Amino acid sequence: MIQTPLGIIEITKDGKKVDCSIRRVRNDDLCPELNGRFVVLIDYIPDGQEHTVSCCIKGLRESKSDFIEPDERVNIKSFCRGTTKLSLGLFSDVPDEWDKTPDGIMDYWTEYLKNGVQYHIRAGAKQTIYPFGIAWNDHRNDKDEVQTSYGADPTNWYDEICVKENFVYCCVKQEIDKWDPYDFFPEAPSNEYDGESKRIVRRITVSSLTDEIAEAVAEVFSESFGLGEGFSADYCRDVAGKIEHKITKYENRLKNKR
Repeated sequence: MIQTPLGIIEITKDGKKVDCSIRRVRNDDLCPELNGRFVVLIDYIPDGQEHTVSCCIKGLRESKSDFIEPDERVNIKSFCRGTTKLSLGLFSDVPDEWDKTPDGIMDYWTEYLKNGVQYHIRAGAKQTIYPFGIAWNDHRNDKDEVQTSYGADPTNWYDEICVKENFVYCCVKQEIDKWDPYDFFPEAPSNEYDGESKRIVRRITVSSLTDEIAEAVAEVFSESFGLGEGFSADYCRDVAGKIEHKITKYENRLKNKR
């Protein structure tokens, strides 16, 4: 859940709340005065059907002060209330040199809503991740008016975030599969715990310590297999420590390559 000055951010698929990965993003030189900046990533499993994925400010009413800021690769809608400006961003639906498709048609088209933004996923779409950017400033003025738009632009952080998401998932999956609390392997398929691993990744970051990871592992496995199965944080601490160690190891490798 992301609480903003204008209300709670609600992420839905086909009008229903959906699991998503939420990450806080640091301010940089082009948006140093933001009071909040977040990334939301929706994992989508293509099923050949049409869907909508939305990012909205719950309960916010439309105002004449709201406006859109479309660009070549991104669509931004901004909401101004008093001294607060909040921007929501998503990828543009116009193919360009970076994102060409054989038939010139994207896997989705986008829409500005009264209180948010939305992807319309086409039938047959292959794309598996749909990102949103969220940024706000509580003390806006003409000088820093553009900061929320820049902060909510997915093209400014998408590649880096996805690299981190992928390597964190790999670290979690490797250790969870080794842990194998039910001794499913080697008879079970290699993706036996993939669902649990993905949900754990949504609840931790590259900076999470053993205690936080243990809580996430315990929560996810209790949800999957039942509260009576003994998945306490203490029980999960050993595998959590191994996950933390592996993430730290890979993070250091990435830093050394930069």
